[in-house]
Amino acid sequence: MAHLKKLNDFLCSVLQRCCLILVVIFTLVVLFQVLARNYLLISVPWTDEVALIFFVWSVFLGAAVGLRKRIHFLVDLFPRSWIRLNAFFDFFSSILVLGIVSVLLWGGSIFFHMGLRRNFSSIIVSQAWLFVSMPISAACMVLFSFENIVSDFRKLSNSLRGGN
Repeated sequence: MAHLKKLNDFLCSVLQRCCLILVVIFTLVVLFQVLARNYLLISVPWTDEVALIFFVWSVFLGAAVGLRKRIHFLVDLFPRSWIRLNAFFDFFSSILVLGIVSVLLWGGSIFFHMGLRRNFSSIIVSQAWLFVSMPISAACMVLFSFENIVSDFRKLSNSLRGGN
């Protein structure tokens, strides 16, 4: 488990840096697009597709970081004092997340393979570069989910033994 945590710490750090770079580039491309259309009075069609690629990558990689840091949606159904029940639902939800992430991994792989046969219209680049963000982020989410499941299982086991 310690090796998985170290790997996930490193991976999460890399993803955060990538997300920062992607969002900065996305912002610069959109800013250039707005300036070109409104002030230079020219159309720059490649900016739409480039912005889309950077936006999608930042969303999927950011979702992986969110999963690792557990900052996605959180619903408290029961008071915090109901430790055992909350521990069970944390464990159960982590299992469900792993199932959803597995679907993203599978579906993203299908989209990636479909994208290999298609190019964007203005940048003449394979759409696979857009769709590969799904299986890559899903693979990271699988690793993060394993760590979450082990952590939640330990918390559940401790609560059933009477510990906190």
